[in-house]
Amino acid sequence: MKKKILLIEDSPIQLKSIELTLSKLGHDIITAPNAIEGIEKAYQVVPDLIISDIIMPEINGYQLCRLLKNDDVMQKIPIILLTQLNEKLDSFWAIKAGADLFITKSEKHDEFLSQVRAFLEKTGCITEEERHQIINEKKSENKNLQTRINNLLDQSLIESTIINEFRNLSEFIYSTRILSKELFSLAFSLIDFNAAAIFFNERDDKKKKFLQLSVQNVSLEDRVLIELKNDFFSSVFSEKDMEEESFYDIEVLEIMSNSENTINSFSEFSSKAIIPINYANKIIGGLALYNTKPERFRNNKVIDIITKELKILMRIKWLYSETKYLAIIDGLTGLYNRRFFQQTLEREFARSKRHKTELSLALFDIDHFKHINDQYGHQFGDKVLAEISKIIKSSLRKTDYVTRYGGEEIIVVLPDTSTEQALIPIERIRKKIENKDFEYRDKKVKVTISCGISDVCGDVNSPEELLLRADKSLYESKRAGRNKTTCFSSCLKD
Repeated sequence: MKKKILLIEDSPIQLKSIELTLSKLGHDIITAPNAIEGIEKAYQVVPDLIISDIIMPEINGYQLCRLLKNDDVMQKIPIILLTQLNEKLDSFWAIKAGADLFITKSEKHDEFLSQVRAFLEKTGCITEEERHQIINEKKSENKNLQTRINNLLDQSLIESTIINEFRNLSEFIYSTRILSKELFSLAFSLIDFNAAAIFFNERDDKKKKFLQLSVQNVSLEDRVLIELKNDFFSSVFSEKDMEEESFYDIEVLEIMSNSENTINSFSEFSSKAIIPINYANKIIGGLALYNTKPERFRNNKVIDIITKELKILMRIKWLYSETKYLAIIDGLTGLYNRRFFQQTLEREFARSKRHKTELSLALFDIDHFKHINDQYGHQFGDKVLAEISKIIKSSLRKTDYVTRYGGEEIIVVLPDTSTEQALIPIERIRKKIENKDFEYRDKKVKVTISCGISDVCGDVNSPEELLLRADKSLYESKRAGRNKTTCFSSCLKD
C-alpha cells in the first residue's frame, strides 16, 4: 500500500537527492523547500510520514516538529529529523521536540533508505477516512497558514509558561500547606472551578492525611465538604486503604465565596475530574476539580499539562517525605528508631498528663536471642527479629507506635490505653509468636518473647519512670521463666 511521505529540505540539491533516494521505496513523495511550506502541505495532504531537515531558515526542524506535535490532530503523524551533525545534544533536542526518529545524513543512501523502510514497516499509516476528516476540519476552520502557526506557537508558549510556573513551586515542598496554596493560586488562574482539592500522601503512615481544599465563588455546606472528601478518597484509594478513616480529613485553605451562591447538595456539581497520581505502585497524591457548570473539564489540554507537571512535583514531594521518614526508621526491622521513640514518649506522656488520658508502654524482648544467633547465625537472627517486628506492627492499631528500642528489644507506645486494655493485644502477639514456626533451611525453629507492661497512673511523674516500670515488668517475666507477659504492680517497685 502506497504511503504519502512529506520531505522538507531547504537545500535544492539535498532535496532532489533525498527525493530520488526515497522514490525507490515506491511511495508518493511530496516535497517542500522550507518549514513554512512544509507545515502548509502537511495540513493539505496529511502525510503518513514527515521527513525534515533540522537546519532551516525562519523555522528549524526542532520548531517544526514541536509545532506539529502540539496539534492534537497532527501529533499522530510520525516525524523523522535529518541532520549532518551527530552531536548528543542534537539527538537530545530531536527527542524532546517530539521526533519519532533521528537520522544522521550520510553519503550511504542505502543505509538511509534501510532506516526509513524499517521505520515505515513498524509504523501504521493514517486511513483515507481519517485523512479526509482532518483536511475537511482544517478547511472549515478557515484559517490561513500564518494564523495556524501563530496558534501553534501560542500553545507552545502557554505550555512552556505553565511548566516553568510549576517548576518554580518545588521550592515549597517543605510545607504541604504553603505548596497547596500556591498550587491553588496557579490552577485558578488557568482553570475555572468552584472547588479544587489536592492531596499529598505521606510516607509515614502515622501522619494524618489531609485533603487541602480551595473554594471559589461559592459557599459549601458542611455536609457537602464531607461528601467531597469521601468522593475523593473513595475514588483514589481502595477499601483496604480506607480502613482507618480517621486518618483522612479535609482542610479548607482558602475561600473566595459568594454568599448568594451556596451549594447545599454535592449533586449540584455537574462537572468533576479526579486524578490520582501514582509512583512506584503507590498513590502519592491526587487532584480533584469540581464545577457546577457541565462539561468544564473534558478534553481540556491545560488540565493535561497541569497533571503532567503535578506528577513531577508530587514525586519530588514524596521523595522529600520519604527522606524525612527514613531518618526515623530502623533499617532492619522497618520500625521507628530509638530517637523517635524518645520524642514520641515525651510528647504522649505530656498529653496524657495534661488531658488525664490513659497511656501504656509494652516492652518486648526475644527469649534466648544470643543462643539463636550462636546456633543458627546472625543472618537467621536478623530474619527472626524482622519477622517478629512485622507481627507486632501488624497486630496493633495505627495509633500505636512500635519501636526497635535496642538489640532484640521492641517497645510499643499505646496512647489512650490502660494496662488491662493493652494486655489483650500484647498477649495475642505473644501467643502468635509462640505458635509460629521460623524456618532455618529445612528445620523449624521455635521462638518466644517476654513482655512487660506499664501505664501512667497517679504516682508516675516522668516518661523515664514509666519506661523503668515497663523494664522491671519485663525482667519479672524473664525471672518467672520467660514467654510471659507481666503488668507492673506495686510489688515490683523496689
